[in-house]
Amino acid sequence: MDYIDTLGYIAGILVVISLLPQLIKSWKTKSTTNISLWRYIIYIIGLILWIIYAVIIKNNPVALMNFVGLIIAISILYLKIRYK
Repeated sequence: MDYIDTLGYIAGILVVISLLPQLIKSWKTKSTTNISLWRYIIYIIGLILWIIYAVIIKNNPVALMNFVGLIIAISILYLKIRYK
């Protein structure tokens, strides 16, 4: 793994970590009133496109980190729909 991949993984980890407080708060409080449904739908579509792009260009850091972000974003969207 070279320094460019390392940079990609670090950036991806930070983006994924940024989603965790919202997921944890929504799960604990069972409230998603202030979460935009459309924001997460659009975000998930964007993540799926990033994953497709990363697979095509064979960029593992981008593919992996966006996949992890996708799982978290889908979890938040699920909570948004469930606690509506």
